[in-house]
Amino acid sequence: MTTAAPARRRRWPVPPSLLVGLAPMVVFAAISAWRARPSDDYPTLGQTVDSVVRSLVVPEGIAAVALCLVVTALGWWRIATVDPTRTRLGWTWLAPALIAVVCLVRLPLVEWSALPGHYFLLLAVGVLFVGVFEELMTRGVLLVGLRRRLPEFGVWMLSCVLFGLLHLLNALAGAGLGATLVQVVFAASFGSTLYVARRLTGNLLLPVLLHAFWDFGSIGLSATTDVHDPSKLALVGVVGLFSFAVLAFGIVAGGVIAWRDDRPRRLRRRWRTVPPMAAYAVLGDEPRLQSVTW
Repeated sequence: MTTAAPARRRRWPVPPSLLVGLAPMVVFAAISAWRARPSDDYPTLGQTVDSVVRSLVVPEGIAAVALCLVVTALGWWRIATVDPTRTRLGWTWLAPALIAVVCLVRLPLVEWSALPGHYFLLLAVGVLFVGVFEELMTRGVLLVGLRRRLPEFGVWMLSCVLFGLLHLLNALAGAGLGATLVQVVFAASFGSTLYVARRLTGNLLLPVLLHAFWDFGSIGLSATTDVHDPSKLALVGVVGLFSFAVLAFGIVAGGVIAWRDDRPRRLRRRWRTVPPMAAYAVLGDEPRLQSVTW
């Protein structure tokens, strides 16, 4: 007589939690602050092959792999990378489309002959690691935690703000305070467009690619631009001003998407359940007004 094998116990994922959603960002900020040194020269980040390897490929690759292992252990891959519903606001496609246009416009401004070919290959790998890590952390795990406690408008706003504040750590790595504050505002605005990209496609692939493409052009341009060429600097400045306008549009698009998603929640709070008529029925032993007969 054969006995049935015991049923294998199913491993359930960790329930969504605000604290768990914030944990990777807090840990990353603590490690970055611990590794930073006052003597670090942040403006030279990504300017050479050695800098790309030491400052991008190796640390960002390790961080991306570590975060992927954490998401696997939590069982959050589905909820962190896929949205159950996509937004139907088609006009918001203009926000990520304009970001892609800015990235494409910057490519001809890069002096491709100024650095060896393997520099750009390593840079592409490094910024791809950055895109995977930062998007999975902020537009993935963080969103899961925030959605546990906040309406979607609050999720959108707080995720953008925290993504921007995360760049304050650059001040500890040698960046100027003024430039860092500008980068905080810039990153928070960019985060809104990346949020829009996730809500439009329903997954993290487009935000990762846009993030990597943006960083590739930004670092490649700063590494090869001749500061003594006024015509080149003028073109870079025009592209920068256009970028701010594009990011402002991304803020509007992200806010409208999140506000529209909260409409059912607002209606539920406005139109509360009306008590049944029986709740207002007059009991038999209670005094009543006498009826008047004519």
